[in-house]
Amino acid sequence: MTKKIPENLNPHTLKKFEAINSYDPYDDVISDLNQAFHYSYNQLIHETHEKLGKQGFPVIIMFGEKVMLFHDGEKEVVEVIPQLYHRIKSISHVSFGVYITLASNGYGKLKDAVRIDLEHAKELIESALEILSEEPIPEEHMETQRATLENAIALIRDVLEAGKVEEKRVAQFGEENGPLYLDNAAFGAQLELNLLHETVMRWREEIGKGNWESVYVVICAGHQSRYRELSRQYFQKLLHELDGLGTNLEDRVIFAEHIHEVEAALDLLARHISDQEASNTFFGDKMRLQQDLMSEGVAEYLDELLPQ
Repeated sequence: MTKKIPENLNPHTLKKFEAINSYDPYDDVISDLNQAFHYSYNQLIHETHEKLGKQGFPVIIMFGEKVMLFHDGEKEVVEVIPQLYHRIKSISHVSFGVYITLASNGYGKLKDAVRIDLEHAKELIESALEILSEEPIPEEHMETQRATLENAIALIRDVLEAGKVEEKRVAQFGEENGPLYLDNAAFGAQLELNLLHETVMRWREEIGKGNWESVYVVICAGHQSRYRELSRQYFQKLLHELDGLGTNLEDRVIFAEHIHEVEAALDLLARHISDQEASNTFFGDKMRLQQDLMSEGVAEYLDELLPQ
């Protein structure tokens, strides 16, 4: 492959160009055709990427606690996780923390190292209870925080006194604190959604109706997509999109697994847009390439290969 690689490439697109010669182990005209395809495909990705965030192609990217708008060549970053969210999350983690400590011990006699950890946790929780009333937590949510901490202390005391971890007692703790955990999760969701919605509504007003109708959203995460993830639910409802299995219904809202950089997210979005346009041309369905191209053939042949 002797074609010149374009300049000013997204570094992730550049890696794809540099890998073209390694895609095919053969050295013949068919291999040359395959490499030419990959060159043309990555050239299209580069051209699509160059349009993203420009006039008419606004992009919103979610990165953990931050939401970013790329529009008209400019970028704005807003943190959408308020401090109170972190305080509520930290209190909820007490339940999980105590459970994990006990899980490391296992049911049965209490290990010395675990005993020390529990005694230390008990001191911290007691101190937290003493200052809890000073936290800026709304009154209607304060009892959940207090019950979360008090239940944890009660469990620790029971385990220390018994000198062993009993399955029945741990199960009781789970039943008590599970609903409290979910109450806090719902409250945390409200805190994040309020800030996210306020920010996105301002952006929608600023970029105008025409641009908003072309907006794309990329939600980035360091793990696989969580079912009914908060920001995904929000943007799907806002843009009237349906949730589906994997990527099969992703249109203007896409989830990016194990993506940690803006340029990686934009490269992924460029491929998503280009693939949808090609899919619509070849199959009359812009989302057909969002499932395995071989999926229908696989299903048919498996009926023959593995009959019931």
